[in-house]
Amino acid sequence: MNFLGRVGFWFDVIRTWWLDRPFRPGRVLGRRYEIERCLGMGSYGISYLCRDRESGQRVVLKQVRPTRRHGAKGYPIFEYETTILESLQHPAIPRLFEKFRHRGHWFFAMEYMEGLNVEDAIFAEGLKFGERESLQMIRDLLEIVAYVHEQRIVHRDVRIPNVILQDGRLKLIDFGLARRLGDHPTQVAEDLRDYQIEKQIKREVEFRSDFYSMGHFLLFLLYTSFEPATEEERSWEEELDLHPLTKSLLKRMLQLETPHFVHANELAAALEEAIRETEASS
Repeated sequence: MNFLGRVGFWFDVIRTWWLDRPFRPGRVLGRRYEIERCLGMGSYGISYLCRDRESGQRVVLKQVRPTRRHGAKGYPIFEYETTILESLQHPAIPRLFEKFRHRGHWFFAMEYMEGLNVEDAIFAEGLKFGERESLQMIRDLLEIVAYVHEQRIVHRDVRIPNVILQDGRLKLIDFGLARRLGDHPTQVAEDLRDYQIEKQIKREVEFRSDFYSMGHFLLFLLYTSFEPATEEERSWEEELDLHPLTKSLLKRMLQLETPHFVHANELAAALEEAIRETEASS
């Protein structure tokens, strides 16, 4: 890269940083939402935890990143996600309250799901899950995912940071990558031709992509109680001491063994069988 190219590169970096910097705590948006803190920044949006001055409740506010709002994807993504949330009415899924514009920026306000996400529960709090507990959590999560599928929607991002634990109940958040069956996956995701096979499966607009993600979710849970006997790195099939039904279940979820799960009721039946057998053998 020549000198002018380097100057242009750093100019774009600084410009993006300046334009996409989050609003500070204390700022009031939409005449009612007072920012407590920034929750994070994604490819297309910035999320804030706010206090609604009218209701006194906490809400999550999501903003289209300023550098994205005029592009071919920024506003369409915003509109798509809010439409998805409007169509979902479930106690374990955030409700959409409103969408609005503030000084040229697009926002939407949604329900704040209190609790600890599973990623923090594992890595920050050190929670451990046995085989039966892990299967039961996936069964509980599947009840939410099955509802989403009934609305002909694929979440496409069922990961441990997007599942909240609250008093023993699970909540599913972040529908930014969700798609309706039949819609093209590249409306939000990067060009799938450049994806690794794993990412391609996760981003398919098919129910099985959620089951694939849930398979990795299950592996995270199972590894919380794993204690390696050697430093040698091995596959999960060799490292984890699991019931044969759990192993088979995982392989089918991860599409390593046929038949793959196509519908939630098939996975639910296999989960219930694995839970019964692990209980019986314990």
